Amino acid sequence: MPDLRPLLAKPWVGALAGIVLIVIAWWIVSIPYVKPSGRPGAIPPPWDVAKEAIGAVHDQVYLTAVGHTSLEAMWGFLWGVVISMAMAFVVVIVPRLDSFIMQLGVVTSCIPLTAVGPIVSLMGKAGDRTTAIFLAALLCIFPTLIGCLVGLRSASATQLDVITAYGGGRVSQLRKVQLIAAVPNLIAALKVCAPMSVLGAILGEYFLNGVESGMGILLISSQASNNSVRVWAIGIICAVIAGIAYALIALLGKLLTPWAAGTDTPAGL
Repeated sequence: MPDLRPLLAKPWVGALAGIVLIVIAWWIVSIPYVKPSGRPGAIPPPWDVAKEAIGAVHDQVYLTAVGHTSLEAMWGFLWGVVISMAMAFVVVIVPRLDSFIMQLGVVTSCIPLTAVGPIVSLMGKAGDRTTAIFLAALLCIFPTLIGCLVGLRSASATQLDVITAYGGGRVSQLRKVQLIAAVPNLIAALKVCAPMSVLGAILGEYFLNGVESGMGILLISSQASNNSVRVWAIGIICAVIAGIAYALIALLGKLLTPWAAGTDTPAGL
């Protein structure tokens, strides 16, 4: 009998087994919700949802919505990363502002999105997607700020002392040493922020005015029509979008920091 232990030790085998168990549990839970007419109820069977999600690949309505939401998430992600990195740089260059900057970061993570969304929506014009971009950026600021600060502060004290000995200041230390040291931690934070930006964009679409396309808009219309299969399919599609965003950042991290993943040694070391 062949030894299956090497195969079972592979990460994808455990992930596949987990997915199979989730689908089986989903199917079992969905059985009581099937209506007497045979139509799915609040929890539809997984194959009905899979059929709807697969059909979305050829549905222009879904494709347009995915495009708009992905674009909102991307812009929100970029704005959130730029703002949080700027805040982290200020802390490193002007340490006395550490407490103030951290308080701002905490506020961005604690402020309720359902309260901010309507306010930002009222400030924008009809048909403007600023609210979705704003909420996507808001969700990215605190994790990126913490990851960037941890990375910047992980720089070697010896290397920082060398910069100081040669007459360099905090800006030189940041540019020559700390930025490089911060890359692994920053990438780890960005992997968390990528799916969160998708969530922020979808939530932001709930407050948009004069906008007819987006995954959040589809969720609202599907809920209003009591189409449970479509609601679940949209949820699966949104999860796939978030997963792709996470995977892209993880791939970028492997390319930029192979030494952090243990796959290679950077040149010169």
